Amino acid sequence: GDATSGDGCSAACAIEPGWTCVGAPLSVCVTTCGDSVIAGAETCDDGNAMAGDGCSGTCATEPGWTCVGAPSRCTTACGDGIVAGAEACDDGGTAVGDGCSATCEIEAGWYCLSQPSTCTELCGDGLVVGAEACDDGNTLPDDGCSGTCAIEPGWSCTGEPSTCTTGCGDGVVAGTETCDDGNMASDDGCSAACAVEPGWSCANDPAPSVCE
Repeated sequence: GDATSGDGCSAACAIEPGWTCVGAPLSVCVTTCGDSVIAGAETCDDGNAMAGDGCSGTCATEPGWTCVGAPSRCTTACGDGIVAGAEACDDGGTAVGDGCSATCEIEAGWYCLSQPSTCTELCGDGLVVGAEACDDGNTLPDDGCSGTCAIEPGWSCTGEPSTCTTGCGDGVVAGTETCDDGNMASDDGCSAACAVEPGWSCANDPAPSVCE
């Protein structure tokens, strides 16, 4: 009914690539999604009509993907905040060390949810990441590394998984210490190993210990 090209039926009344036309006297032309030819309103055509591969069953580019060429080659766009294809996470950026890598993989010691992905340190896995000051492989308190992976008062922690030791002489009673008077001297009631010495009693609260 017209001599316009690009609508399926050319100015010479020939069926254009990527289209199917039926009917007379007026032809009705529709694109053929899945034929590897981008035509009409199609934004991609990867040679199939399957969804979830970047180009939908109606030949529209799916969210989180970029499609080029014909047949279309579709790839995910890491850093756009949309978890698509083989991406395990997408936090809207490509920085490393925040839980979601520059290739949209979850980094060791983290777990990521939602989209854009929100990534949180996995306390208790033995890896010190993000804002964690320690990680001793558990979430038990009073062993030097707390249930939120913070170093507890009176302790120092190093390594992965973290090994935590008390700091005898720091004035804080921790771990197996029975006293801590803020020094490493013996014969003052609290020994150099932070144990109450024979013949003495020590009050630990408030710290440091007071022995008499």
